[in-house]
Amino acid sequence: MTTEAKQKNEQDYEYEVYVDGKLMWHGLNPEKVYEKIVAENPKKRVSLGWRLKEGILIAIF
Repeated sequence: MTTEAKQKNEQDYEYEVYVDGKLMWHGLNPEKVYEKIVAENPKKRVSLGWRLKEGILIAIF
């Protein structure tokens, strides 16, 4: 895959982190942010979604 094609693919989606169903963060690298949000919200439900241009593909609530 060319660099140009790779950059285009990265712009076609993003991750989303929800806390009790409320969007708290969105972007391309959720690993560190997700862990931080989980630590800051120990008694709440933290979920991860994957948004495409067409809509949310995966969301676990």
